[in-house]
Amino acid sequence: MKSLRPDKTNRLRVIILCVFAATTFWFLNALNENYSTTLKYPLQFVYDKEKYIAIEELPENIQVNVSGLGWNLFRNSLGIKVTPLRIVLESPSELKKITGGALPALISDQISEVELNYVLTDTLHINIDRKTTRTFPVKIDSTAISLASGYRVVNSIRYTPDSVTLEGPDGILTQMPDTLLVSIPQKDIDENFKEDVPVNTPNNNLIKRNPPTLNIVFGVEEFIQTSESTPLKTVNFPENGKAYIEKNTINIGFLVSQSKREEVTSEDFEAVVDYNDINKTDSTIAPKLVKYPGYIQEVSLDTTRVKVRFNEE
Repeated sequence: MKSLRPDKTNRLRVIILCVFAATTFWFLNALNENYSTTLKYPLQFVYDKEKYIAIEELPENIQVNVSGLGWNLFRNSLGIKVTPLRIVLESPSELKKITGGALPALISDQISEVELNYVLTDTLHINIDRKTTRTFPVKIDSTAISLASGYRVVNSIRYTPDSVTLEGPDGILTQMPDTLLVSIPQKDIDENFKEDVPVNTPNNNLIKRNPPTLNIVFGVEEFIQTSESTPLKTVNFPENGKAYIEKNTINIGFLVSQSKREEVTSEDFEAVVDYNDINKTDSTIAPKLVKYPGYIQEVSLDTTRVKVRFNEE
């Protein structure tokens, strides 16, 4: 295919420039006419932010129909040097909405270079509450601590400080419980714990916390399942051996920390069978464990009922 000759190329370039110039001239001339159009103006709500806080995001803009020179309308539609319309709220916590009918009086004198025809936005919804400050005692949610398999908390949970001051919307703080429950987010804990844990609240983004964290400390150890046997002690049985139990020892299952397993012996336990507790229908007694180390957990007996035998005369 033959390329365009230089004279044809120059002619095409001239035509394009003419079309562009004509279009530009028409566009610039059109901008000198008056038009009506719909524009979106940004909003700025003015209120005392030291005393009040917005619970929900406030409306960001408003749609209005205006008339004016094309130049001004074109510039405003592009958002060039558009000053936000200010809406002053004297008692923001008492105002829940601004109807469309009330908006022209609030903004008409702020729209310059164009004439306000009417407001298209129907209603502006406002949700602002008064700020308040309240101090809450704190408590650790120990039931929700996530420990690795086989691990247990082995001492009391210590934390500082013992209270937190919250600043936020009065309605939210008033509805909160009297004590703030703090959860530990770490999972599968398998070593002694000493961490700064965040204090989380409902609507966390609206509330300032002082301090924002608690320092929490507690010890954990791995526990193992084991058992010990101990003699069954009889009490209140008839004299002269008229009644006896057919089982003389009992096996006790329990969990104990690895560090204390060697300390536990059968002498640390005492189990009794009290004749006063006999079930006369089947001549059985439930054994009772009356002594065991306080540091073991999940203690159980391998026998729930002991049979009593009687010597015949």
